[in-house]
Amino acid sequence: MLTLAKITTYQSFDGDADGWSRKRSSDRSGITDGDWRLIEELRQGINLVSSGQASPEFTVTFERRLLALVPDKELRQAIRELKA
Repeated sequence: MLTLAKITTYQSFDGDADGWSRKRSSDRSGITDGDWRLIEELRQGINLVSSGQASPEFTVTFERRLLALVPDKELRQAIRELKA
């Protein structure tokens, strides 16, 4: 399950999984490799949708998936605010 602490950790490393993996022993957020991949996948989907590059079908499917995976509105907003 994603948390704001995990999003903050992802953001503090600017999405650099290699940098995070080298320093993960000092991380207390509980983020896992799977969480990292999910955040990256969601961030990419959001960027596709917001840039207008996604089809209407993808947009609807993606937004449903985002809502199902991240029911917390504040957390979804934090993911939307991640750098492209």
